[in-house]
Amino acid sequence: MKKFLFFFLLLFPFTVQAQQNCSVEKQKPIQLLTAELKRGFKVLKKQNPPIYYLSYTLQDEISQGVWVTQGGIEKIWDQAHFALTVFPRVGNSQLDNTRTLKKGQTFYGLIKKDVPGVEGDGKAFTNAVWLLTQQAVEWAQEDYSAVQADAHISSERLDDSPDFMFPPKETFCREQNFSQFDLERITQLLLKASKRVNGKSFVLSSSFKFSNDYGYRYFVDSVGTRLKTPSQLVRLTYSIEGQTEDGTELSRGKSYDVLTEEELPSEEDFLAAVDRSILELEQQIKAPDADPITVPAILQNKAMGVFVHEVLGHRAEGHRQKEDSFGRTFTDKVGQPIVSSLLTIVDDPTLPYFNGEPLRGFYEYDSEGVKAAPALLVENGVLKNFLMSSSPIHRFAKSNGHGRAEPGRRPVSRMGNTRVIASKTVSYEDLEKQLLEQIKEQGKPYGIIIEDLSGGFTITETFAPQSFKLEPTFMYRLYPDGRKEVVRGADIVGTPLVSFKEVLAAADDYAVFNGSCGAESGWVPVSAIAPSVLLRALELEKTQKTAQKLPILPPPSSEVNP
Repeated sequence: MKKFLFFFLLLFPFTVQAQQNCSVEKQKPIQLLTAELKRGFKVLKKQNPPIYYLSYTLQDEISQGVWVTQGGIEKIWDQAHFALTVFPRVGNSQLDNTRTLKKGQTFYGLIKKDVPGVEGDGKAFTNAVWLLTQQAVEWAQEDYSAVQADAHISSERLDDSPDFMFPPKETFCREQNFSQFDLERITQLLLKASKRVNGKSFVLSSSFKFSNDYGYRYFVDSVGTRLKTPSQLVRLTYSIEGQTEDGTELSRGKSYDVLTEEELPSEEDFLAAVDRSILELEQQIKAPDADPITVPAILQNKAMGVFVHEVLGHRAEGHRQKEDSFGRTFTDKVGQPIVSSLLTIVDDPTLPYFNGEPLRGFYEYDSEGVKAAPALLVENGVLKNFLMSSSPIHRFAKSNGHGRAEPGRRPVSRMGNTRVIASKTVSYEDLEKQLLEQIKEQGKPYGIIIEDLSGGFTITETFAPQSFKLEPTFMYRLYPDGRKEVVRGADIVGTPLVSFKEVLAAADDYAVFNGSCGAESGWVPVSAIAPSVLLRALELEKTQKTAQKLPILPPPSSEVNP
């Protein structure tokens, strides 16, 4: 199966508190899941083909929020979720049902479904676990038969490492006092903010949201791991969209990641930020179209974090290295320089904060029940390691706690908190001076400063070039005389082996990009921490435009005075 990896980063926060007295053995969900796992696994491991590993993941969460559009309430929600994911492995650790076929098909062999609560004697819950286990096992056994057939008729694999390395047994329990928020007050704030677009005919749509998602994850497996871990994600965000006459779609917005209601922005500050975004959107609509060109450029800190995540991070995910369809850009380059010697890159999901800001990519145990750990990927430009799940690859047999998935998906190696560390830094002002020097030295008409960068896609499969295409959401031209001009309508393109070696200097202005990343194991929370960097050359090309004409009638809100 030919695959493009598309990554979209959404802003989210995370909170953590100190460990409290919490006995995992006394948790009723753990007790019920453990009892049913032991009862079932005793029989399932004797089947033909046998189940050699089994895990249960139970999500007990509450989701609250409000969504406001065009001055009115679109949706208010307050929902509880109690969902179970059953993941059986069939066969043996050398060859099991999770292996990707040579033709590219991927099997998951697991199931997720809402289940009854554990109130009362828990019999309804236990019965649901039993039924879901039966269905998941049947699917996994069917998948294993296909894997066996593929292994028999297909050519030799480039990396014939085992499909699974048993994780160590872990026991952990933490409880948390989840922050509560005044939803009515926040709703009134969003309603007031959404009316700031009134009278602005260039604003085609807008969205103002608040969400508070919190709860516990319970994890039980046949190795003996028993976990209870909390999480809380709180976000206040808005997005304002417009379009040019020639079909360029544009947007501006901002998100606030907080731990408590007191950390939310004041009404004055929030409304001022919305006004700035409206002004920036208008600037973009009036701005000239960018040209296809290669010029020196600055990627500002958050944009650099996204750049590293997209261009290098996914190519350093361990499970990909043994897929024959994978481009293997860095697979055989351990011990060799792959980026500028100025940079060290480490993924450390054990960090809950950076400079007082919560990191969305923080977690204590990954989706396979393995304790989170830092992974030094690049040291002074030299590749040292990969992000590892419990799927071994050549020379890297053990997980380093990066097996991750959203509920209902099979875990694979993914990023957590990806940190870019520069061995030498200057002030941001000096970085712009160096950009001006590069413009003059190279004889270029201007350079580019990219302030914001959204996701895009990166191609990692062998059927196509090993390239990437990323979408700047706000950028400037910097002319030799120091003048700046907003431009729009261009994407960053390039290849990973070339792009990272173009880094000439870095600033001391480290910043955090909090988000969520989507790939084959679903959406997982991530963070990127990076400084602004100067690149000798960055290639821009025209962005795709919509064929949709601007509306004949302006939006109703444009006829109302702000």
